Amino acid sequence: MKDKLVNVIWKKLQQYSFVIFLALILVAFLIIAQVSKKNDKVPVNKTTQTTQPTNHDNRTNEIFKLPLAEESPEIIRDFYDVDASVEDQLKSIIQVGNVFYPNNGVHYTVDGETEFEVLASLSGTVTRVEQDPLLGYVVEVEHLYGMKTLYASLASVNVAVGDRVAQGDVLGVAGTNNFDPESGVDVHFEVLQNGINLNPHDVIGTKISDYNSEN
Repeated sequence: MKDKLVNVIWKKLQQYSFVIFLALILVAFLIIAQVSKKNDKVPVNKTTQTTQPTNHDNRTNEIFKLPLAEESPEIIRDFYDVDASVEDQLKSIIQVGNVFYPNNGVHYTVDGETEFEVLASLSGTVTRVEQDPLLGYVVEVEHLYGMKTLYASLASVNVAVGDRVAQGDVLGVAGTNNFDPESGVDVHFEVLQNGINLNPHDVIGTKISDYNSEN
């Protein structure tokens, strides 16, 4: 009796096996359809690739220029050069009280009295803007190859930290300062590489790529 019952059940399963197989396929299809539908609603994150300029936006071809539009500005106080004559060295020393400071830049002016626009000597990024009680407004711009230019004795500024400036952009207006009041209305201009002051006279007219240590 038990064997007959097993045979009956087995025959029934064989009869319905194909139906069960189709049912399983249908269930699987419905599950796949639901998953696909959900995936269609999920937004796809698109990755935006930023192409880095290989030529530094042609900045490597720029040539250092004077920080003002005047082609032949007057130099009120020159850069202190250890190789200069004693007479020129004395003219490049600034006295503040009983302390003497060698001038780390060049003081350019039109006539000592007329205000003028101070221009970016080279394209770069503004890394410092502050109002110093002795130097007036100070602006520092960072360039390629560890080069920086500094502009002080400004009466006002047109830029902020983080600004990208192009060569010739107006950084501010020249004024007077309390550190070297004898210079009158001027811009104190410095050029530095890796924190070391260079003689601006040696830099003006040269190409920025000349200071690439990998060359």
